Amino acid sequence: ILVGVTAVKVIGANWERRLIPARSFDFDTVVGAISSNEMKWSCDDVVLMFERPEEADVAKTDEFIQFFNPPGNSPWKLQ
Repeated sequence: ILVGVTAVKVIGANWERRLIPARSFDFDTVVGAISSNEMKWSCDDVVLMFERPEEADVAKTDEFIQFFNPPGNSPWKLQ
């Protein structure tokens, strides 16, 4: 299960790359996040974080991934 993915967000003349929680993303959102990791932003890789359902403690994984959740007023949350 995909729980995190790196993505690039451009805000005006600035850009930021970060690992974001992806458990609730649909397919198109995941593809968009992956494709935003372009060489023009100095990205030569994509980071995907997966969870093995048979081995993982979902509550602990969710607690860990919340560290990467953007704050409420972040442009990452504004559409």
